[in-house]
Amino acid sequence: RWEEFIPLLQKNVQELTDLIPDDKGLNVTFDELVNMIPEDALLSEALTETDKADSFPSTNAALATEKILQDASQRLELLINGTSYAFSPSAFQSLILRASNALAIQEASGNLTAAAYSILEQAGKAPRATAEYTAELVEFANGVLVGGYGPLFGNYPSVKNIPSEERQQKIVKAAEFASLSGAIYEDTVPTTHGLGHSIIAQGESADIGWMVTDSVQYEQDFWADSERKEPILVRTFVIRGYDASDEEVDRERLLNVICTASPVPIYKSGQAWVQVHEGMLSMARELLRELNRYIDLTSPSHKFVFTGHSIGGSLAILLMILLANDRDASFVRDNVLRVFTFGSPPIFQIDSTSYPKENGLVVDTCSILEAFDLPTDIVYSYCQPWDPIVRLFSKYDPLYPLIDDLGEDGYTPWVSGPSRTLRPILKTILESWEGWPGYRDNARAKLGQNYIGVGEQYLLLPEPIRYLTDRLVAVNTAVPATEAVVRVSPHELLPALNEVFLLDTFTISYVSVAIRSFVHHFYPAYGSPFVDYAKQFADEEEKEMQY
Repeated sequence: RWEEFIPLLQKNVQELTDLIPDDKGLNVTFDELVNMIPEDALLSEALTETDKADSFPSTNAALATEKILQDASQRLELLINGTSYAFSPSAFQSLILRASNALAIQEASGNLTAAAYSILEQAGKAPRATAEYTAELVEFANGVLVGGYGPLFGNYPSVKNIPSEERQQKIVKAAEFASLSGAIYEDTVPTTHGLGHSIIAQGESADIGWMVTDSVQYEQDFWADSERKEPILVRTFVIRGYDASDEEVDRERLLNVICTASPVPIYKSGQAWVQVHEGMLSMARELLRELNRYIDLTSPSHKFVFTGHSIGGSLAILLMILLANDRDASFVRDNVLRVFTFGSPPIFQIDSTSYPKENGLVVDTCSILEAFDLPTDIVYSYCQPWDPIVRLFSKYDPLYPLIDDLGEDGYTPWVSGPSRTLRPILKTILESWEGWPGYRDNARAKLGQNYIGVGEQYLLLPEPIRYLTDRLVAVNTAVPATEAVVRVSPHELLPALNEVFLLDTFTISYVSVAIRSFVHHFYPAYGSPFVDYAKQFADEEEKEMQY
């Protein structure tokens, strides 16, 4: 079986594309592809490799086998990388499944490893690591394609799919506010009006841009169990994130406030203190002083929504928390429909030694919101899995060690690691930034925190094939289409990301990964991919209403 599998992996993608007639294009199925390849081709290549291996003296058997296995590994990577864009996803999936079926991986997970080891029994131990790598690589790819993301999140029982009856609230309506959160950056008026919102006010406080809108909504689109059928007026507070291109604010001052991340107490629940990011708290208080009038000058029937991208989302949560502190939790429960955040860093922590558990498992409830007598589902937070900002201010933060790993000159990053293309680029940028020394010292002293997310957390997942190519082969900087949205406990979100979508200081030092990190955090990453995914459910809802 192993000998049959190697030639399949060794087929170069370009050779395959050359076999496809022009009228077929690249959207061919696996069966069609097989029919285009002469049967003698795979067999002759297999025999050639086998003969070469057999012709080696016994003393060179290990080297020969290792070469074959290494070539198999290399060709598999080429297959995953090249075929993912050269052929349709269904064709690529069929290709991997066909290979895995031939090896009976689905029936007995140890077959591939056993097959590799059987070749090595008479070849010594030299190529054992290569065999293990090849076996694990194929089994991992096969597992993702066959089982989806479920097995990858096996250590995190809180990860769940969204039930169909909750899609309107957690996908369709959330996508609307994702678009609104992006509208504050550009094309504000046409985009906002296109979403059915009227702009009431716009302004800037604490170097943060904000916008207030009014819209007509239905309570059932926020709470599925609501019995209210008539439309309601909703006032939405949109908070802008950090924008390096915004010349209307003091960007350097804002950046220093963002990095003033030391925890300060905000509320005591029983014996536990809830603590919050010091800089964010100061900004939120200034924002609330400005926005209070737009809360007070509303009709008794008005409801409120807070939303924002990046730190704008973090501030949106904090504004709601301050309202609960200032006006009582009952005011928030009665008047705030929801807080939507997109790509927002965690800024809260609770002085507790353990996470809430039930039957030994971490539960979905949010200890931060519970401390303020607020329900967990009053906050919906969404994140792209390769977005580094959602890991900021936590022990999984890939950016803080970068600042902490500087040379004696205070400008050269990654001194403890190998050379990276980004190193001279960043050093030049830092040397030209007059405020860098002050920012650097502030960040070193106050950035390293251990904050956690608040409310219900949702991951926007790409299709499995795209995940495989990003994880195993080459980084694709473009934001992929959203294939699935899953919920995860705020206590398990960051550990799950760190395991399944690893992004550490070393990997982010690559140019491609750094670019991907920026692109996957930028507000468009939470726009069209999520909106397009939600549209299919909105269309289904519309069809059901027609019937």
